[in-house]
Amino acid sequence: MSRIYSRQTWDEWYLCAKNYFEEYGDLLVPYNYITADGYRLGRWIERQRARYNGVLANPVDLDEQAALEKIGMVWKLENRLAWDEWIFIAGEYYNEYGNLEVHTGYMAHGYRLGNWIREQRKKLKSGKLTEKQIRDLDRYGMIWSCYERRDWNDWYALAEEYFQQNGNLLVPLTYKTKRGERLGLWVFVQRERYNGNGERKPLNMAQIQALDRLSMIWKLDNVRTEKWDAMYQWVSDYKRENDRLPLRRDLKAPDGRSMGNWISVQRTALRKGKIPAAKAKRLEALEIYPL
Repeated sequence: MSRIYSRQTWDEWYLCAKNYFEEYGDLLVPYNYITADGYRLGRWIERQRARYNGVLANPVDLDEQAALEKIGMVWKLENRLAWDEWIFIAGEYYNEYGNLEVHTGYMAHGYRLGNWIREQRKKLKSGKLTEKQIRDLDRYGMIWSCYERRDWNDWYALAEEYFQQNGNLLVPLTYKTKRGERLGLWVFVQRERYNGNGERKPLNMAQIQALDRLSMIWKLDNVRTEKWDAMYQWVSDYKRENDRLPLRRDLKAPDGRSMGNWISVQRTALRKGKIPAAKAKRLEALEIYPL
């Protein structure tokens, strides 16, 4: 049975609001929300806004206002931040501190960033974040669960293991270890820090030297060019030896990549105008034309 707000004391309603805040990290209570005890908390919150904004005769007093603002009350709903605005604030925090380990009570620009970060972790677990939202937070090294909390040296040890197994540090962005650590994202962030992208906190000399020992490649454009040139040469050699292009997808280059797939990708890129003129001329020499 739901309870009528006029029959409860203000302090009782405030306790319900505080419990909601502690669970969800904000006081943006849906209008029809009812607590497990039957309190129509959503309606009560809306009534407090109406009192504050002068819609009702009995205004919110200063003590009530301070108490509600302490647990994240938003008096005018148009003041709620859009997703991109929250990401901007999170990015500012990351640029200053190098992480998103924001304590719960932390506020930025008057908004409770710590509570918001905690709420995003809950939303991830319940499947309520979009892929774009996850990527937005991953850009700033979002720690989604407690086992991911490692210092730089711990992450370096994981990178070292990867290097020993693969002979390089060309870790795919989405790569995770068997325990689920986002090593690919961590390596990506180290490159960003080295290259000064996004005003991230720069690496110190000891960190740079440590990653250099693992053959870290700081600019991936160089790698992409080398890989393209290598595949071009292998396709050229195959055509010269067999008098035809290796169009079948099961025909592999020495590095294991499919020559047929590579040719297909180049043709599509040519059609879309995404191949530089110099490369397009080289492809034309092999009779690789747009699809």
